[in-house]
Amino acid sequence: MLALRQALRELRRRRLRSALTTGGIAIGVAALVLLGGLSEKMSRLVAGGRDFATGQVTVSGAGTGALSGMTRGGLLTAEQLQALERVDGVAAVAPIVMFPAADAPAVLPFTLAPLVFGVDVDKLVLNRRSPQPRVSTGRLAPAPASDEVVLGNQVARLYDVRLGDPITVRGQRFHVVGILEPTLTGPDSFVFMSFPTAQRLLIDSEPFLRRLLLVPGSNLLPIATAAAVFWATGEDAETVAARIRERLPGLSVVSPRDATVQLDRAVAFLNALIVGSGLVALLVASLAVTNTMFMAIVERRREIGLRRVVGATRRQVIAQLLVEATALGVVGSTLGLVAGALAVGGLNTLTERLGAAIFLVTPRLAIAAALLPAGLAAIAGLWPAWRAARLPPTEAVRYA
Repeated sequence: MLALRQALRELRRRRLRSALTTGGIAIGVAALVLLGGLSEKMSRLVAGGRDFATGQVTVSGAGTGALSGMTRGGLLTAEQLQALERVDGVAAVAPIVMFPAADAPAVLPFTLAPLVFGVDVDKLVLNRRSPQPRVSTGRLAPAPASDEVVLGNQVARLYDVRLGDPITVRGQRFHVVGILEPTLTGPDSFVFMSFPTAQRLLIDSEPFLRRLLLVPGSNLLPIATAAAVFWATGEDAETVAARIRERLPGLSVVSPRDATVQLDRAVAFLNALIVGSGLVALLVASLAVTNTMFMAIVERRREIGLRRVVGATRRQVIAQLLVEATALGVVGSTLGLVAGALAVGGLNTLTERLGAAIFLVTPRLAIAAALLPAGLAAIAGLWPAWRAARLPPTEAVRYA
């Protein structure tokens, strides 16, 4: 406690320099909180997609990656869906129709535009990794082949609709029978429909599909943008995926292991880019601590020398200066954490009016933002402290 009181006294003696240094650290920490919050939101979004994709084998039409093919690209025909059901080890096949609810892109970066998600909800319970979303009001499953929809929390905010309200999707009118609880993942941006309803909406939205269905003798229905394939108990998912590739070589197949590799690689690169930018700002602020401590040592040579003359050890000198550097880091990190949290709250309030919050401050991010700057400040002050401790006691006579 004595060392801390002395450190605070020394920092108060040089108020302007201390304020500028802690301000630089606070700016770096606030940047880390903002960029880290963006990274945490992206990680949560991808984690939800990974849980969904790794609980099934995802199949889509030729020429697309199965994960991207869920929303665009080649379609699965009735014949292909039936062939999937006949593959050994397959317990069930859930056709999925997934496409943008509107032609407009996402309003905000790092968010998903509203998507129509048509599936037999009862079959999603077979997914071995992704829990079913829960409703905050209404019911989870729209009636088959009806005009009922269940909205993700983000979609409900974007369109400002409530339970029982009408909503227009792709020029057609639907009725909201349920709104999901926030998940911070994909379902927040989904408009859930029964598979037959979503299939009809897709056909009505695509003139080319309508022309195909009018061809005499065509037998395309049902069609899907993808299919979730669930393996039987005791079967290995990767083995079942290999059988599908062998039986239906023209399709894109993503096994749980493939999905993990694809999604983790994408999120790792993005997080490294985002968080790395925040850490650079923090390192620059740490250099300010080094500069401040060097300046303090130059000004306090006489004091340091006198302390050595009266018996202070090098370890005590180093400890005193390290406490000062750490105090700068703690004060700066506290101010930066508060400023960053306020900025995140304000920006999320603004972006939620457009449909979705894009920042997420998690406990691990808050702990890192609180502790990392103090540690970096202590490291930044280590060299100046070591230099000061090596100052010979005779320096006190020169500067007296």
